[in-house]
Amino acid sequence: MTRTVALVNLGCPKNQVDAETMLGILARGGYQVTLRWEEAQVIIVNTCGFIGPAKEESIEKILEVAQYKEVGQCETLVVSGCLSQRYHKSLASSLPEVDLFLGTGQVDKIDVLLEGSASLVGKPDDYNSLAEEHRLFSTWPHGYLKIAEGCNNNCSYCVIPRLRGKLRSKDPHQVLREAQRLITGGAKELVVIAQDISQYGLDYAGKSELPALLRQLDNLVGDKAWIRLLYCYPDHITSELLEVIAQAKSICKYLDIPLQHVHPEILGSMGRFRSGQDPLDLIAKIRRAVPEIALRSTFIVGYPGEREHHFQSMLDFVKAAQLEHLGAFIYSPERGTKAARLPDQVKRGEKSRRHALLMEAQQRIVFRRNELLVGRNLKVLVDGPQAQGLWIARSYREAPEIDSHVIVQGNVSPGNFYQAEITGSNAYDLQGVIKDGDR
Repeated sequence: MTRTVALVNLGCPKNQVDAETMLGILARGGYQVTLRWEEAQVIIVNTCGFIGPAKEESIEKILEVAQYKEVGQCETLVVSGCLSQRYHKSLASSLPEVDLFLGTGQVDKIDVLLEGSASLVGKPDDYNSLAEEHRLFSTWPHGYLKIAEGCNNNCSYCVIPRLRGKLRSKDPHQVLREAQRLITGGAKELVVIAQDISQYGLDYAGKSELPALLRQLDNLVGDKAWIRLLYCYPDHITSELLEVIAQAKSICKYLDIPLQHVHPEILGSMGRFRSGQDPLDLIAKIRRAVPEIALRSTFIVGYPGEREHHFQSMLDFVKAAQLEHLGAFIYSPERGTKAARLPDQVKRGEKSRRHALLMEAQQRIVFRRNELLVGRNLKVLVDGPQAQGLWIARSYREAPEIDSHVIVQGNVSPGNFYQAEITGSNAYDLQGVIKDGDR
């Protein structure tokens, strides 16, 4: 009898790739994939364990799904992902509803786990990423292309190296095969991801091989789809990389650079931005090399030892840099990290105040920049319907599942490109009217 499986995915795009990989392995092994939890004999909750709120969300979702062991067909509840990797021993005693735990380094062994009766949680760098070549894509019309696993940055506040292991770059031939599968499967946007894509190749070549990989991807993709770059740390943004972005046919003029802070004292404590380049100078260099580029960054507010003048430097930077997109997170101490043991932890109320000031400043920037786009024509990719007569789309300026949208009117089909005239904005989202057909 064919067994049915449902998967609930939480967390970042890298988790999405893990989820699709597990479903691909199980589908090839004869499992039937369902979106309906009540129909599934096996339910997998792929968790995030990066920061406190993500851990809370994961536990809440596990408890919600566990109810289907009583009211549905569920026989086996599996918890995978970062929370499982880090806390499987304590979770096993506090969540008896969970039958099996799977580590981040054993994703490719999900079928082995379900054939046995014991959890599989080992070293995170045991993972064989070749399994990703057969994953089931689930985010059409975009798809995630993971080029590396793990991270060598060792930032003081971060547990990712413990959860995902050290940097392991994929063989470029494998990356190209996965990219071809995405294109063949109808993906119109390939989102290149890793914990830090700019480190690609450092483990096997001693230098970043990202520009060379992107040239190969651009040649493969041509005008069939967009290529978008996420999570490019500032230390390895070279002139060569910017030249590739500027000249490529398929690469969006978009870059996600997680700066996290700008003050040298805080950056030094974080163990980040070792090049010492002034962040404003970096932004100016990027904009000179790639005109019209859309930039996203993230910041941590209330890091231990952050005083008012440290925060003010970050606020001044945001106002001066005029970034298209910005995310800010209130610092959350994570057990086992260097930052959690630092003195001068910032009070919760003060962290919230600073976070609000930063986001208010960015909101004014976004609203003003959106007004400047009115009357322009932008190429957009339609993701799907929003409401009657309205469609959710994105230009090169917006990453899927992260940024705002372009809400368009017109006769369109999801998964196709169009030219849209920007007619206005509604808070963060742009509004537009379709002018030309798809290609």
